[in-house]
Order: sequence, then structure tokens, then C-alpha cells
Amino acid sequence: QALSALPTSALRWAALRQALRAGYAVLLLQPSVVLLSNPFEALYRDSDVEVASAGWDDPSSYGYNHVLDDPTMGFTRFCHGSRIVARDPAAVFAIPSDGAIRLASVLAARLATEARAAEPRRSERELLSEELWLPSSPTVARAGAVSRVMNYLCFTNAKVLWRTVNRIPALRSSHAPVLVSLAESAELLARMRAVIDRYHGKKLEALDKFPIGDSIPEFSAELCDSTKHLTVAAGAAESTEWLRKVTTSAWTWSGVKEVNFDADGTMRTPWGKGTWALVPDREQMISATFIGRQHLLLFSW
Repeated sequence: QALSALPTSALRWAALRQALRAGYAVLLLQPSVVLLSNPFEALYRDSDVEVASAGWDDPSSYGYNHVLDDPTMGFTRFCHGSRIVARDPAAVFAIPSDGAIRLASVLAARLATEARAAEPRRSERELLSEELWLPSSPTVARAGAVSRVMNYLCFTNAKVLWRTVNRIPALRSSHAPVLVSLAESAELLARMRAVIDRYHGKKLEALDKFPIGDSIPEFSAELCDSTKHLTVAAGAAESTEWLRKVTTSAWTWSGVKEVNFDADGTMRTPWGKGTWALVPDREQMISATFIGRQHLLLFSW
């Protein structure tokens, strides 16, 4: 299908698919997003896609154990499940992996179909959340992309900004999100200007003229901590025995010789040079990127 024939929502996913197929990692943002710092420094790069959340605290953003109680079932009365607030397509980072390409293809097709459907049409947010959260079944096959939910205090929506960040003293005075996603409304431009004035213009009261919620929520202890992201491995090889083995040995890749992981974070392969980085909180795992593809490698002896 010609790209020009697609509705705007489908076109952005079709364009993403083309870029991923060409081997590029892409940060896909909607026009209502305000950038406040370099977003690439706050990405983990350990999943097919990293997606912003429409949630406002840890349970709503990252999911929680939801229990249903049916007393008629006796000792089996409790049924455990998971609940999570929708993903937000305003900010999506995708690496050039098979899973991300499938997701972009599926969403482009589904949004194009939805545009031709009778009202009410299903939103981009709803379709994205379905593909990333609901399982495949006998009647539907999902894209199968592996996803990470972005830190909601870094990749922030309007509710989090006004209800939490601008209201809690510990966050208001010192914390700056990486970006802010604002909802389409009559106040959109005014709110975008206020966000720019607050963080680029350093005007602490710039957000105060807009209404906020009544309750003060709990918020995550995990702020925009760059130490939790994939880190270049320079200098790390001397610190642990397994890294020393990785960087001082020659490796084969699917039987093809040879692959080398240098201590400065570069890698040499028969297909060209690449980079590698440590995966945070995972023992003996690295992320290796070359010829436009990212791979997660687990070493064991």
C-alpha cells in the first residue's frame, strides 16, 4: 500500500518500519512532546521497543497483582491476574529487531484498517497496548515484540508532571523529566510553552497557573538514573573475571570465526565493527550491536 494513502497514525508506523528495515534505531515522538534533555541517555536498549506509559505511579505504569475474590469457590476463591494502564504511543523507541519491525507492520496495517471502519474507531493507544500486552490466541496472532515501559518520571505525561513532579517539593525543586508528553486539547500550546518556560527558562512557577488534582500520589524512588541503563563497557573488563574472559578471548558466532569484544566497548566481527555494553542488573549479559541489529548475549562457563 502506498504510504501517501495511509492515515497519519498509520503513516508514522509505516515510516518506522522502513527505518527499522534499513537498520536504524528510532525514537518515535508525537508533535505534542516537549524535549527537555537528550532522551537517548535515558534509554536501556534491552528490548525490541521502549514505550512511555499513560500511568501516574508505579502500579499503574508498571503493573500490579490484581486479585478477584469468589467466596463460592472455597479455598480456591482467589484468582490472581495483572493490571496495567495503557502504553502511550507519544514516545516509542525501537531497535532494528524482528520484533520491532513486526510491531510496526502490524500497527500500520491495523490503523489503516481502523481508519476505514465505522465509528467508533479504536485509538492508536488502544491498539499499541493490545499488541504489547495481550497474548496471542486461537483467533489472533500478536506481533510478539518484547517491550520495556519507560520510567514515567523521565518520559513524563501531563498528569504526572502537574500532579506529581510539580507538586511534591523533592521533585519540584530539583527533578527534570527527559521529555513531557501533553494531551491534545485547547490548552496544548499554552501548556507546551509553560513546560519550556519551566525547564528551559528555569521559571519555577511556570506550571502553577494550570489546574492539578486534589490528592498527592506516591511516586517511584527510581528517578532518571543513568547507572541503570546500558553502559559502555570501557574500563569494566578489569573489574570482574567473566568480563576479563569476554574481552581476552576470541569467539565464534553461529560457527563463524571470529568475534572480539574489546575492553573499550567496541567489537570486531566478520561482518564489520560494532559496539557492546553491559546489561544492568543481569549477571554475565551484554548487549552487542552490529550491522544494524542488537543482540543480548548471556555468557556461561
